[in-house]
Amino acid sequence: MSMKMLFIPSLSQWITMLALFVGILGATYLETRPKIEIQVPNRDLPAYYQIKPGDLSSKTYAKKDIPSKILKKSQQLVDRYTLTSIPKQKLLTEKLLSSKIDQNRLVDTVAVGIPATPAMILGGNLQAGDSVEMTLVPTTTKAESLPSPIVFPNILVLDVKSVSQASALSTSVVVVALPLKRQQEFASKSPGVTFLLTRKL
Repeated sequence: MSMKMLFIPSLSQWITMLALFVGILGATYLETRPKIEIQVPNRDLPAYYQIKPGDLSSKTYAKKDIPSKILKKSQQLVDRYTLTSIPKQKLLTEKLLSSKIDQNRLVDTVAVGIPATPAMILGGNLQAGDSVEMTLVPTTTKAESLPSPIVFPNILVLDVKSVSQASALSTSVVVVALPLKRQQEFASKSPGVTFLLTRKL
């Protein structure tokens, strides 16, 4: 006559089985949660960089974990430029990007910051994406030898940043997309000049 052995799990085996059961339940719950695919940068992006389709990759998130103001689709991102450095896989919002611009506007340009007074930024109405004419007016004490102003037409305003300074003479910095072919001219002529920014109405 044979006897059957009754298996009684030890405490550690009970704990292992319980953990396995909880893990299966958790995985099942995660699989059933609503998910959404969002376009995020697939590499670190520098400031004032125009986003291209190849800069984005799709990443899946639980829908409930995504804030409502996040830009989700590539159509919302491509041809806009970054207003600050953006790390890889960061969720993007309107505050981090410019409005859409012609993809040729940033070709062969360099970002240049110039100090600005309230008058230069048109009383606070100058915005990223505006096109302006930038004039460099030389200063001299001898009117008869006053050099001609230097004009940079159709310059794209990349950003208008407020700065905290003790001096009231410079309260903002205007970042513009300067044509690369005129960078050396700008560097040699800008010291000591007065900047004027004008925009067509």
